[in-house]
Amino acid sequence: MSYRDGEAVPDPFASPALALVLLLCALIPAKVCAEDSSSSGFDAQTLQQRGIDPQLASLLLAAPRYAAGQHTVSLRVNGQRRDRLTVNFDQQGNLCFDRALLDAANLVPPGETEGCHDFLARYPQTLVEPDPATLTVSLVVPTDALRPVQQDISGYETGGFAGLLNYDLSGFYNRFGDDASRFGSANTEVGFNAGDWIVRSRQVQTWQDGLSRSTHLQAYAQRTFASYQAVLQAGQINLYNPVLSGAQITGVQVLTEHALQEQGQGALIQGIANSPAQVEVRQNGALIHSTVVPAGPFALTDVRRLNTRSDVEVTVKESVGGERRFTVPAAMLGLGLPAPGYSVAAGRVRNVGDAEGEDPWVISGGWTGALHPQLTLGTGVLAASQYRSVGASLGWLPWLDSQIQLSTQVSNSQAREKVSGVQTDLSWSQRLGEQWSISAANSWRSIGYRELEESTYTRDDSNRDSRYRDQQSLNLGWSHPQLGAFSAGVSRSANFAGDSSSRALASWGTSIGAVSLSASAEWQMGGRQQQDNAVYLNISVPLGESRRLRSWVRNSGGENRTGLGITEQIDDQLSYRVSAEHDSSDHQVETTLGISALPRYSQLDVSYSRSDAERSSYQGGARGGVVLHGDGVTFSPYPVRDTFALVSVGDMSGIKLSTPSGPVWTDWQGQAVVPQVAAYGRSPVEVQTRSLPRNADINNGLAMVSAGRGAVERVKFGVGLTRRLLLTVSTDQGAPLPAGASVSSANGEFITLVQDGSQVFLPNVLGQSTLWITTPQGRRCQLRYSLPEKADPSVYFETAPARCHAP
Repeated sequence: MSYRDGEAVPDPFASPALALVLLLCALIPAKVCAEDSSSSGFDAQTLQQRGIDPQLASLLLAAPRYAAGQHTVSLRVNGQRRDRLTVNFDQQGNLCFDRALLDAANLVPPGETEGCHDFLARYPQTLVEPDPATLTVSLVVPTDALRPVQQDISGYETGGFAGLLNYDLSGFYNRFGDDASRFGSANTEVGFNAGDWIVRSRQVQTWQDGLSRSTHLQAYAQRTFASYQAVLQAGQINLYNPVLSGAQITGVQVLTEHALQEQGQGALIQGIANSPAQVEVRQNGALIHSTVVPAGPFALTDVRRLNTRSDVEVTVKESVGGERRFTVPAAMLGLGLPAPGYSVAAGRVRNVGDAEGEDPWVISGGWTGALHPQLTLGTGVLAASQYRSVGASLGWLPWLDSQIQLSTQVSNSQAREKVSGVQTDLSWSQRLGEQWSISAANSWRSIGYRELEESTYTRDDSNRDSRYRDQQSLNLGWSHPQLGAFSAGVSRSANFAGDSSSRALASWGTSIGAVSLSASAEWQMGGRQQQDNAVYLNISVPLGESRRLRSWVRNSGGENRTGLGITEQIDDQLSYRVSAEHDSSDHQVETTLGISALPRYSQLDVSYSRSDAERSSYQGGARGGVVLHGDGVTFSPYPVRDTFALVSVGDMSGIKLSTPSGPVWTDWQGQAVVPQVAAYGRSPVEVQTRSLPRNADINNGLAMVSAGRGAVERVKFGVGLTRRLLLTVSTDQGAPLPAGASVSSANGEFITLVQDGSQVFLPNVLGQSTLWITTPQGRRCQLRYSLPEKADPSVYFETAPARCHAP
C-alpha cells in the first residue's frame, strides 16, 4: 500500500495478478484460453507472440491472490469490519493465520504453535476471500471459531507509570488613566498513575493586586478493582452518596465503577459579561474555579464540582467596575438518575472554605438498583457525631424519552441548634418528538433541614433566614432544520425571610446558507438591579474559506454597544480576531486584537484592548498538561485525565495524530500524549498521513486503545523509511526493454512488470537484493542502477536511469 496526498491508495504494481489480467484481456484472443481450458495452461507460443511471459500466465489459473510477502489490508470477519493490519502470504498465496491476525479477527487459536496456525484444518468451513484490487481480506468463519465476548472489565490493558501536571492559567491587566488593576489565576492538578493507582491533587491559586489566595480542593489516591467492578478512594475526597448531598472528607470510600461518571461530572455555567471580566465559581463557600472571560456571552465547560447536590455561586467582576453575583441551582445543572450500585465511606469532614467549626467523623452508605426496567430505587444514610440524615429516591421512565425523579431527605442536627427537617426534590424531563425538549425541577425544604456542612460549619454570611426555602427551574429546547435551535431556562429561589430572586437565560442560533445568526439574553429579577440584564445579537458572514465578518449589538443596563470585527482561522493551530466597538453612553470606540494559538504542545490565548479614553487592558491564558514518563517529558495541549496513552511514531517529530480530545503532534522525540481515552472502552488514535515525510511508510495508521481505568497505555506505530524508485531501463546496447517483461528477485519471487517506455517502478529499494528481468522470449539480464547516498524526503519517488546487464 502507498500514500498519495495523505490518502491510502492501492499500488497497481503491488498487485501483479490484477495487472496481468488486464494485460492478457487486452492482448490474448478468447480462443487461446478456450482451446487450452482442459489442460490447465495457456498456449505458450501465442503468449510469446503477444509479448507475454508464459510463466506469468499461471497466475490466472487460480483465484485472485496476493503476491508472497507482507501486505497491509482491511480485514472483515463475517461481514464486520475490523482494524487494518499487516498480514503474510506464502508463495502459493495462502493467508498466514499468525497470532496477530487471530487477535485482530478475535478468533480462537487452534493450538499453541508459533508462526502460522493451521486454522483451516481446525475449522474447514472457513472461507478466505482475498481481494488484491481493494486491499481487503474477508473471512467467513463458523461461530464456534469466534472468541466469546468479554462480559467483565478485566480484559483491558492495565499498568504503566507516568507523572502529570495539568494547568489552566489566566491573567488580566486593566489600566484607566493613572489607575491599574491586576488579576491572575491558576487552576492546577498534579499527580501520577502507577500500577492502575491514580494519585491527584487539585488546587486553585488567585492573585488580585498583590494579594494572593490559595484554595486546596482535594488530594487522593484511587484504584479500580476490575474483578469486583469497584473503586477504592482514599485521602481528601468528595463523599459520594446517591441520594444525600455529599461533603469533603478525609477518609476512605468504596463505590461502584459506574458511579465515577456521576461523581466526576462537570457543570456547564453560562452568563454574559458586559466587559472583559473575572469569573469566580464557588460551591459550599469554597472557590472551585477561577478564570477570565472576554465581553459577551460566556460558557464555562467542565467545571468540576465538589458534589452534584449543592448550588453553585458565580461572581462576575467587570473590568469597567461593578460586580454581579448569581446562583445556579443544582437542579438546573442536572441531577440525573443515580448510577446503579453501592457506595460506602468513612472519614472526617474537611473544611475547604473559610467557615468555622470542628471536623467530626462521618460514615455514609448508599445503594441504587432497578426494581423494574422502568423503575429505579435509591437509598442512602449518613451519620456524624451530632448529625443524622436518611433519604430515598425513585426514578421512573413512564414512557419513551421521559424521566421522572422524586427524592426525599430527612435530617436531624444536634450541633449548635437542635433542629430536624425534610427536603423534597422533584424533576421531570421529556423529549417531544425531534424538535421539542422540556425539563422542570422543584426543590422544597423545611426551616429545620440541614445538610452536613451547614450543620458542621458556620460562615460569616450565613443565617437561618437567608437559607433557601424553595427553588424552581424550567428549561425548554426547540430546534428546526431551517429556523435553527432555541433554548431558554429560568430559575427561581426564595428564602425563609420571604425574599426571592429569579434568573433567566435564552439563546437562539441558525444558519442561512453560510451566514450565521445568534442571540443571547440574560435577566436578573427580584431584588437585582436592571443593569444585570443583558441582550447580545450577532451575525457572521463568510469572507472566503476561513475568514468571517462579525457584527453585533449588545445592550446592558440601557447602554448600547455596537461592534464590527473579522475572525480568521489560518490553520488548525492559529486564528486571530480584530474588532472595533462603539459605546453609546460615552461615544468611545474600543478596538481589540486577539490571537488564539495551538502551538502543538499548549493552548494559548492573548488579546489587547484600547479605547479613546486612555483605557487599555491585556488578557491572556494558557491551558494544557505535562506528562513525565520513562522516556522523558511530553507536553499536551489538553488537560490529561485519569486514563491516557503515550504514543510514539518512530522518532519522527511533527507528526499529527487525531485523538478523541483533538489533534496532537509528536515532539522532538517522536512522542505525543493522548490526553483522554475511554476507560473500559475503545478510543481511536489515527496518524494523519499527510504529516508523514514522503519517503516514510506506515504499516497501520489506526490504533484502537482499550485500557482499564488508571492505565497508561503505550501505542507504537510501526513507521519505516522507504525509497521508491522509477527506473528507465535500457540494455547494454542502449535498446529499451519490451513492455510486459517480468522483474523478479534472485530467488525467483515476482516483483513487478516492465511498463511502457521501458520503465520499472520499485516500491522499496532499501535492502533490495539483486533483481533480474526476464523477457517474453526467455532472455534474462541483471538490473543495475546507482542512487545518491541520501534520499529526498520531499518527493514520493525518485527517478534514475538503469542498465539491464546480460550475464
